[in-house]
Amino acid sequence: MRKGLRLGVDLGGTQVKMALVNERGRILERIQVSTVKDPRSLVRALAAAAEPWGSRSLLGTGVGVAGNVDPARGLVRFAPNLGWKNLRLADLFRQAGFPSPVVLDNDATAAAWGAHHLEFGGKTRNLIVLTLGTGVGGGLIFDGRLYRGSSGTAGEVGHLTVEAGGEPCPCGHRGCLEAYAGGASLVRWARRAYAKKGRVVDPLNPKILYDRALRGDSVARAAWRRAAGALGTALTGLVNVLNPDTLLLTGGVARAARLFLPEATRVMKKNAFKTPARAVRVLVSKRMEDLGVVGSALLVE
Repeated sequence: MRKGLRLGVDLGGTQVKMALVNERGRILERIQVSTVKDPRSLVRALAAAAEPWGSRSLLGTGVGVAGNVDPARGLVRFAPNLGWKNLRLADLFRQAGFPSPVVLDNDATAAAWGAHHLEFGGKTRNLIVLTLGTGVGGGLIFDGRLYRGSSGTAGEVGHLTVEAGGEPCPCGHRGCLEAYAGGASLVRWARRAYAKKGRVVDPLNPKILYDRALRGDSVARAAWRRAAGALGTALTGLVNVLNPDTLLLTGGVARAARLFLPEATRVMKKNAFKTPARAVRVLVSKRMEDLGVVGSALLVE
C-alpha cells in the first residue's frame, strides 16, 4: 500500500465521521459532523469541516454509505435511511473539492476492509464482518480481497432468511436476520412483549434492553435469546456456504455480545458442518468505532 494520507468518510444516518488515515490505518486527525438528508448541503458541510486539511497532500477520498451502492459508477442506488435514490454521490464529493480519486462503497464493505487491516493486520484470508446496529449489514473478504459480487451488493447478511414467513423486516420481506437482531427490530419486539404484560418501558433502546437483561428482566432476556437464535441460524448458513476463517461482529448491538453470542455460537456449532465449524473463530471487534472510517480511507488504494 502506498505511503501517504487518505481522507476517509463514514457516512451514517445521524453522524458522519471523517478522518485523515495513513497507509497503516492509523488515524491522525478526525472530525464528526451531524448528518443532514439533503446530499448537496451535507457534502458542502463536510467540505467546510475538512477545509483545514486542504493544505495536505492526499492520495484520495474514500466514502462508505449505508445502502445499495454501485462502486464502479460512484452511485448510491438507494439509501433508505437517508431517502436517497440514484444519487451520484462521488461526483458531489469531487465537485466540492475533495481529493481525487473519490471511491464510494457500502459502509459495511468499508468496515470489513477496515477490520481486515486494523484487527488482523491484513493477514486474515476469509473474513465475514457482520455490522449489528439499527439494522444488520455485512462485508466479505475472500482470499484477502474485498468481494462485492456481480452488482456490487454482496454482503447483505442482514437479509438472510432465518425464519420463512417470520417477522416483517424493514426491507419489505419477512423472516430476515435484521428483523430479529437489528437494534430497531429488537426494540420493536420488546415493546410489544412489554405491552402484552401491561407494561410500558420508555425510553427503550438496545443499551437499556442490555441493562434490563443483566438485572433479570424476563422480556429483555427473551429479546436477546430470540436474537441469539436468529444469529446462530444465519452464522450456520454463512459457515456452511462460505467457509470463513473469521466471523467478526461490530456495531452498537455487538456491545451486548455477552448476552447473545455464546448461544448464537452454540447454535452454529450444533447445526453447521463440523469441518468448517471447527475452522472458524467468532469474535467481537475491539476497534469498532474506527472500522468504517479507516476502511473507507483504505478503499482509495
